[in-house]
Amino acid sequence: MSLPLCPTDCSSNLPAVDFDKCNPITNNAEISKLYFTTVGNPLTNYANELEWDGRLDNSASGANKIRMLTVIGEFPAVGDNEKEISGGRKKEGVKDFQINVTVDETSSTNYNSLIRNMECGGNYLVWFETRDGKMWGGNSGIEAFIKFKLNISKSYNDLIVFDGTIKWKSQYHPEGYITSPVTDSTGNQ
Repeated sequence: MSLPLCPTDCSSNLPAVDFDKCNPITNNAEISKLYFTTVGNPLTNYANELEWDGRLDNSASGANKIRMLTVIGEFPAVGDNEKEISGGRKKEGVKDFQINVTVDETSSTNYNSLIRNMECGGNYLVWFETRDGKMWGGNSGIEAFIKFKLNISKSYNDLIVFDGTIKWKSQYHPEGYITSPVTDSTGNQ
């Protein structure tokens, strides 16, 4: 993952910002797609639609294939983990990140793969995308632990769902925030 260029002396990065009084840029929330593959199989150029086309496949075998889940998800704000060190100085520490998703397509294939097979454990490379087509993960993806749990409520009017968590540790937020090369602005793949 590409990391920010942090100063190595006592200077601070003065961030560039972009605000427009008449036409502010805003983006809607809600994670709608989760992509994952095996560790060791990053993308060469995650902004390249052709690379995604060649690797996205929800059933073919092959370590370099990427699976895509349609989800309802959130990436809540992460808590600070700043450390105070000698002399009253502050140092940014590693943070615990977590994405929470719900899968509402509960076929037997999804159950056996997402619930049962993923109970074997292991990390994956992950990318995520909002409903409006903003994507995070960079070329390297986010190395994360993925876990799903079966959720059957008491009400017949509710759906059976698989609730998932994607967890990782890093000092930095994930690389990305590009327009997805996989999904167009209308949410179609």
